[in-house]
Amino acid sequence: MRPDLRAARGVTMLECVIAMAVLAVALMAVSPSIDTVRRRVAVDITARAFLASLQAARSEALGRHRRVAMAPHDGGSLNSGWVTFVDQNRNDRFDAGDQVLGRYAPLPPGVSVDVRWGLYNTEGLAFAEDGFMRTQTRGWLSGTVRIAGHGRRVCIIINAYGRARVARRCDAWAGAQRLHDRWGADVVASGRGCRRRARCVGRI
Repeated sequence: MRPDLRAARGVTMLECVIAMAVLAVALMAVSPSIDTVRRRVAVDITARAFLASLQAARSEALGRHRRVAMAPHDGGSLNSGWVTFVDQNRNDRFDAGDQVLGRYAPLPPGVSVDVRWGLYNTEGLAFAEDGFMRTQTRGWLSGTVRIAGHGRRVCIIINAYGRARVARRCDAWAGAQRLHDRWGADVVASGRGCRRRARCVGRI
């Protein structure tokens, strides 16, 4: 019995070229959406890194019984990334002699980090020996960090006890912004800090 040669024949060059052309068109169609997803994932990765840095800084402050701070990597803005360190002179700035505990820099392209501490005008933050967030003048600090970019936002809420969580929505950001705009400058200038905290929160 003679074999059926039509069933055994391979794929022609023309068929390969057509298949590759169809595949190329399909990949070009989905590549913009893949790139969008990749960029939005960068926002999530940055938010998780910031949250992990917060938790690690608080643990180090408690474990070492020393003041541990997170400050902008370039000394100006958290958009440059951040550095976690033992704040030897308690000025919330990374100086020569401070022990580095971790770095995260630079940020992915198009990703920004903004902070609103409510009553205080500062970029970085610090955990005191008791694990609470404190200013240089021992005032309690709490607020919201917003990581944003490429149409996505993630907000991290930090209370005065130093505990941080990812918010379901960024509504707290608007509240922190209103608190800062309405009372922040006055409180910083007066130096009264937390003594006006309850009054300020009640007026939002």
